[in-house]
Amino acid sequence: MGLLKSRSIVSCCLMISLRMLPAMGQGGSEPSGVERVPALPGQEFHCHTGYLLAQCQEDILQLKRVLSHYPIERLGHWTWVLIRSQDWKPISRGVGMSPDTPAFTAVEPRETFLEEALFAHDPQRTSELMYLWHQWMPKLLELAVTHELGHAFCEVPNEAAADRFGAELRNGRPASCPVSKEARRRRVRAEEANGLILDALKAP
Repeated sequence: MGLLKSRSIVSCCLMISLRMLPAMGQGGSEPSGVERVPALPGQEFHCHTGYLLAQCQEDILQLKRVLSHYPIERLGHWTWVLIRSQDWKPISRGVGMSPDTPAFTAVEPRETFLEEALFAHDPQRTSELMYLWHQWMPKLLELAVTHELGHAFCEVPNEAAADRFGAELRNGRPASCPVSKEARRRRVRAEEANGLILDALKAP
């Protein structure tokens, strides 16, 4: 993991649904004349309100390219939502997490949220993220996506577990989860019964 060996990756995990965020649906069709990517069964893609349609399509295509390198067919139905950088900080603060975290996952509703700056359209914010996380683009996007896949596949909010899973994916090794699905579900139910638990990542 190079410069990121000493800490967790780019995310925090929420046990709540953020479906209240208005979104512009993008069912996954690529814009005409653009390189196609392999089909990603069960994956649903959306852009938050305010995203320009052409930009939304371009960024979803880039996200699909990253996802297509991994065994996404084993994930089942999952929703990916892209949010503009200008909306990211207030949304992040609204759910009680650091705005320096450019991606997070809601395990139970099976949703992952990614900040627009991961697709390098906001030079100032993108530079800020690269400085905070010591990674160039597009490596930071891949890092964020594989870490969130750790949350998604393992269904746990634990950052270290997602970190290890993501590293195994990036290194081309069979990725494994630390606990069984039933144990994970019991933990999720217990956490929900005791209120929201956030595992927020702090920038170095």
